[in-house]
Amino acid sequence: MKRLGLLFSSLLLLAGCTTESGSGISGELRFAGSAISGATVEVYLKSGKDRKTQPFVVGETGQDGRYQLELPSGNYFIIGKKRENGEDGRPRMLMAECPTNPVAVENGMVEVPPFALQEMGRSGKLVPEPGTALLGRVVSEGEPVTGAFVYVYTEASVDLKGPSYATSVQTDDAGTYRIPLPQGEYWLAARKRGVGGRLGEPTPGDLNGVHPDNPVRLSRGSESRLADLTLRPVSNESFQQQQAAGKFATTETAFVGLVANGDGEPVDGIYLFAYIDSGMVGKPSYISAQTGGDGRFRINLGSGGSYYIGARSNFGGPLEPGEWVGTFDGRADHRADIASGRTVDLGVITVREIW
Repeated sequence: MKRLGLLFSSLLLLAGCTTESGSGISGELRFAGSAISGATVEVYLKSGKDRKTQPFVVGETGQDGRYQLELPSGNYFIIGKKRENGEDGRPRMLMAECPTNPVAVENGMVEVPPFALQEMGRSGKLVPEPGTALLGRVVSEGEPVTGAFVYVYTEASVDLKGPSYATSVQTDDAGTYRIPLPQGEYWLAARKRGVGGRLGEPTPGDLNGVHPDNPVRLSRGSESRLADLTLRPVSNESFQQQQAAGKFATTETAFVGLVANGDGEPVDGIYLFAYIDSGMVGKPSYISAQTGGDGRFRINLGSGGSYYIGARSNFGGPLEPGEWVGTFDGRADHRADIASGRTVDLGVITVREIW
């Protein structure tokens, strides 16, 4: 019976790629405002939290981002996925559930509203609504900025910095962006780093800015065009002031070391956390700046003591697919001891991607 079921699913998949009649679903997957090809479309018979089986049918989007699958009458739960390399060359997982799930199929082909995939490993969980988006342009000295990252935050308390943004897109050659979102209130910031990449604290010479109309409000079913978002160079003076006043201020007591993957290669974009609680839950006592290309880190501490050390490419919320995670394994309980005024090298902390 299991083999017959698999055969039936395969026949449905083949039929979905060629049929022009019968019942089923068709639609389009998008990412960062554009149709995405080669993405997987999974169809389930149960909703997300109860989904414990293999997909009922699996398909793939074409060059135009569209898919078509023939299905018998019923209610279906649709998920889009794609694993690819990001702008920084590292693998990332794009995924989203169709916001109109479950999709009812009766007679004929049902056109599913286009929906956008989101990069996993973010603290936000925004599910875009069809036809709902923010549009705008990023400029510097009156000229459009190509390749700037525009970040959407759902609250202002994070100071519009760090990886706690809900989603982000990159501007095109004209400096413009389109961000599919659900209705709501948002705070926008944008940055362009000299070294490229989405993550990392802006350093002198990088471009940085926040939207002048924050918070911006978006209504369901509307595409709201915003005023220009202006970026200005980060000065060495402001950078030093931020370092001195912020959580990355250098202290005499610190843990240092290297973050690497299972092959021993340095991993950038990783935060190191020092907890006083062995459970390593909640807000850490101290946090490092993100690792750079050499994988090196420094956790500046206020005083000596015993700390439990963890590593993540994100912070806040539960672990999500696509994140890099690890712990200090010099002890089984991940504890590291340090005396005030000392710098302790923790050696190599190995991180792995979770999916």
